[in-house]
Amino acid sequence: MNRTILERHLRELSYVYPLDVDRDFDFFIVRDFNLPPGYNRGQIDIWTEIPSDYPESAPGVGGSRIFVPRGLTFRGRTPKDYHQHSGPRGWAWWCYLDIDWDPRRDDLITLFEIVRAHMTDPD
Repeated sequence: MNRTILERHLRELSYVYPLDVDRDFDFFIVRDFNLPPGYNRGQIDIWTEIPSDYPESAPGVGGSRIFVPRGLTFRGRTPKDYHQHSGPRGWAWWCYLDIDWDPRRDDLITLFEIVRAHMTDPD
């Protein structure tokens, strides 16, 4: 992990969202993420594991995961790739098999733009 790049990307993301960062840099939580219309909640927190080779690998893919609160629905249904009982207590795993990620240009703000775009039409 390139900690210098990670710290810079976390700092830049903190200008957009309130953050809680694990002191060992294993994960961070974005607070008050605005969901697109159609969800049963307006805002959620998102727990994101940081891959050991960040920024080469995107968070949320492969060995690292993205978690959202349990009980989340989109237009009254469970979103595709949302695993209600596969996360830590109170959290559900939102599975991403692949994220279009270029470590030379992308950062954590890009990641959350990708997540929001996916959440806009999760079916």
